[in-house]
Amino acid sequence: MSWILVALVGYSFLAFSSLSDKFLLSEQRIGAPALYAFFIGLTSLPFLALVPFGFVLFIPAAIATGVLSGFLFLYALLESYLAIKRSEVSRAAPLIGVTTVGFLFLLSMSSVVLSGKIVRLTDVLALALLAGGAMLLATGGHGVSGPGFVRYVLISGILFALALVALKESYYFSDFATGFVWSKLGIVLAGASLFLFPSFRKDILSGHDRFEKPVKQKLGTAVFFFLNQVFGGLGTLAVSYSVSLGPATFVQGMEGVRYGLVFLLAMVLSARFPAIFREHISHRETIRKLCAIVFLALGVWLVSTGTGLESFL
Repeated sequence: MSWILVALVGYSFLAFSSLSDKFLLSEQRIGAPALYAFFIGLTSLPFLALVPFGFVLFIPAAIATGVLSGFLFLYALLESYLAIKRSEVSRAAPLIGVTTVGFLFLLSMSSVVLSGKIVRLTDVLALALLAGGAMLLATGGHGVSGPGFVRYVLISGILFALALVALKESYYFSDFATGFVWSKLGIVLAGASLFLFPSFRKDILSGHDRFEKPVKQKLGTAVFFFLNQVFGGLGTLAVSYSVSLGPATFVQGMEGVRYGLVFLLAMVLSARFPAIFREHISHRETIRKLCAIVFLALGVWLVSTGTGLESFL
């Protein structure tokens, strides 16, 4: 199966997960990003079910890179939650994605210079269209954001890029099942490591206060969290598998498809939940967003016509 198709399926699931993140991070639900990240770490344990499917226990290089990938991923996720709380979900997510793609591109170009490989102009154009489409989705409007927003975006994007590189290396040293399981164990360990930070520990340990809500509200939060984990789990599995098949830089570049879906879905949900899914958009902004979706479609098409892309990480 083509890595492009697998990536598209994965990002479709993750679009629903992004919207659930914004809902669950509202003060009426879970609220604290550290507590939410801790829950994400715990819910990575079910992926151990992949152990019987080709998992190899002792490959030191795969263990090191896989666990490192998981650690980097969870802390990138935490930074992204902090950014999402401070802005529109359809703005924060694309900016983080563009930062990730940009950093991966710089790493790829460094590898090209050192190895003497050749980069095709159409490949660079495809990546530029994907990143440009994501940037158009993220810019414009009123720019609602809180303190530290840019810092959280930059740190999250860089950590996501490094996590992808480490995950790709883990697959190189072993296979998909082995690298993926070790990365999930890394996420679990990273979740536990949040207790080492006083502010995060306080948010996690005081979590029970956040659930002193009416039974109906607590039930709604539980249902949304479960659905979020189902969509996020399936999306992560598909995207991780596509990274094992194709270049991580372009797999990440295609995340713009996720942002396009987030924008379209957020527009629908903002009418029902304006306090959570606020989207400040005019007719001019609508045209901008639609142009972004066209850029993304052209970028995906160019990637699908590519012959190698082997010069990229």
